[in-house]
Amino acid sequence: DVDLEANTFTARYNITDADKSWLDLHVNASYNKTNMEMTSLVPQNRFDPVTGLPIVLPAGSMSTFDVGTSGIDIWNTSRFETAGIAHELTYGGDWVGDDVETGGAAGGASFYTPSGKRSVSGAYIQDKLTWDWLEIIAGLRYDSYKLESDVGETSGDRLSPRITVGVSPFETASLAGLQFYGTYAEGYRSPSLSETLISGNHPAGVSFPFLPNPDLKPETGKTVEFGINYKRDDILEAGDAFRFKAAYFNNDVEDYIADVTLSAFDPTSGCPFGPGIPICVQYQNFAKAKFNGFEMEGVYDAGWGYAGLSASIIDGHTISYDGERAELLTIPSSQVTAQLGLRFLEDKLTVGGEVQYNGKPKGNPIADDYTLVNVFASYQASDNFKIDFRADNLFDVKYANPLNITTSGQPPEPVFAAYEPGVTLKLAATMRFGG
Repeated sequence: DVDLEANTFTARYNITDADKSWLDLHVNASYNKTNMEMTSLVPQNRFDPVTGLPIVLPAGSMSTFDVGTSGIDIWNTSRFETAGIAHELTYGGDWVGDDVETGGAAGGASFYTPSGKRSVSGAYIQDKLTWDWLEIIAGLRYDSYKLESDVGETSGDRLSPRITVGVSPFETASLAGLQFYGTYAEGYRSPSLSETLISGNHPAGVSFPFLPNPDLKPETGKTVEFGINYKRDDILEAGDAFRFKAAYFNNDVEDYIADVTLSAFDPTSGCPFGPGIPICVQYQNFAKAKFNGFEMEGVYDAGWGYAGLSASIIDGHTISYDGERAELLTIPSSQVTAQLGLRFLEDKLTVGGEVQYNGKPKGNPIADDYTLVNVFASYQASDNFKIDFRADNLFDVKYANPLNITTSGQPPEPVFAAYEPGVTLKLAATMRFGG
């Protein structure tokens, strides 16, 4: 039995002055508090996370999760010209903090979510320069992080560059909206609390130790992307619009983080023998991971309705520090999504649906293809009040996200840690204050 209470608070502020081109300030703040209690309705056979010995979780045993996430994002855009070149200079900073406390019976589900605190912050500056058919976007971002727990703390920081060059070479009406672009960008991802701190014996199914790794390095990504953007209005009728974009990307990630199965028979692995199977699991860095893929999205909007089609194909593999290549199990599904929406009541009411095909990743031996059907509706009751409804997985398809793959048994075999929800209904109301 699951008792879940989640509260999200958001605040947004924007000030723009047409007479002051240097002022376009945005401030977004949010706080999310999630309290979840999982109660076992029947006795369950488990393993003690400390000793690894068999135990029985009696009916009524509880696991608790108390997660608080705070965030703030502040940025301003200044617009000006120099020597006939238009500039959009954007600069700002952001911060996100997680405070996680878990507890409950030994062997319960809270084992998989360690308690601790994580702080991630950044500052950035970006200039978009536009001259006739040429567009250049250049930027720098500084990222830092800090993880804290009873085990200790770790931190890191990095400066990451980005540059995009876009060319719009045509002037004819049918091709004026066509742009070719190329991008080089670097990124930075800090280790999560679970990747760094999870420890103890696996409590369900089979018993084996998880080993913490406070020495995990952050991931550094270097991405090259090439693509096209196209936009055109008034194609079939006055006021309609067509937008299309497609891109190929190649992403090299250094110090990639993934879980590794270690053998207790290897004296160099640091994996101890215990009462369970002779393996351990630990998150470690790989020398590199390589990802490449293709993404496409097209939307036609006629005002009274719209239709869209999108697709993405991703492939990837890891390379160890010894140069050994291995297919990545945790690659998202290849995906094709078709969407259709209609507007009524002077565009206040929007209803629609989508069909989403997901193809299993090449490197995942147990994933299956699956297709989901979702429907949605939104009603803009006033300028300040909106209601949204969504029904996902309308036909209750049983499927697993390929990213949730793990290993179990001896010898270790790939299994899914969990299956995704069946029919899911969501209702949301949004009210804006202050105009």
